[in-house]
Amino acid sequence: MSLKRKIVGEVEIRATCVDVLHDLLKQSPHDASHVVPHFLHGVDLHDGEHGKIGSTFTWRHTVDGKPLVAKTILEEIDEEKKLVRYRIIEGDLLDKYKTISGQCQVVPKDSETCIAIWTFEYEKLHPGIPEPTGLLESWIAASTDIDGHHHGVKKK
Repeated sequence: MSLKRKIVGEVEIRATCVDVLHDLLKQSPHDASHVVPHFLHGVDLHDGEHGKIGSTFTWRHTVDGKPLVAKTILEEIDEEKKLVRYRIIEGDLLDKYKTISGQCQVVPKDSETCIAIWTFEYEKLHPGIPEPTGLLESWIAASTDIDGHHHGVKKK
C-alpha cells in the first residue's frame, strides 16, 4: 500500500489578485506574514535570492493551533501558469511525512475572478498519519485574506 498522497483545494479570489498572490509567494513570502499574521508569523531567506529557484526559506506558522517551523526550497516558478512550488526539507511536518511539497497555481476563471489552487503532495511515514488538511485549509484561508487585504477589506 502506497503512502504517497496528494490533497488539493481551491478558492475563488478576485482577478486583480492573480499577480499579487503569485508574486507574494515567489518573490516576497516574508511580506505575507504582515498580511496573515494569525497564520504566518515570519518567513526568513536562508540561502539564495528571493524569486530564484533553489533558494531556501524558514517559515514559522500555526496550523491547527500548533506552532510549526518548516525549512523549504523553492523548486518551481512558472510565470505563464502562475505557479509556485516549495518542498519542505526540514521541520516539524517531517515528523509525520517522509516528503511534502506544496504549490499554488492561480488560474483565471473569468474577467472578474480566478481560482487559487493549492496542491500538497506528500508521503506519510506510516498509515496512521492524518492527511494535512489543516495545512491546506490554512493556505486557502490565507489566500482569501490576501485577496481581501489587497482590496482593502479589514480582517475582523
